[in-house]
Amino acid sequence: MTKQSYRDLEAELEAVLDRVENHNYENLEDMLKDYELGKNIIQKLQAKLDTAKNSIKNIK
Repeated sequence: MTKQSYRDLEAELEAVLDRVENHNYENLEDMLKDYELGKNIIQKLQAKLDTAKNSIKNIK
């Protein structure tokens, strides 16, 4: 698995949100998969933000 950049993750989350907002699901299982995917993406984004925040603190 390759590391994704913040922008890549952000774009992936936007695609998930677009599907949710447009109700692009044929069944509940697909919607639940996107829900879990969205949660995982948000966790990765938060981790990247936390890492950046700690890096900035270390520079000071």
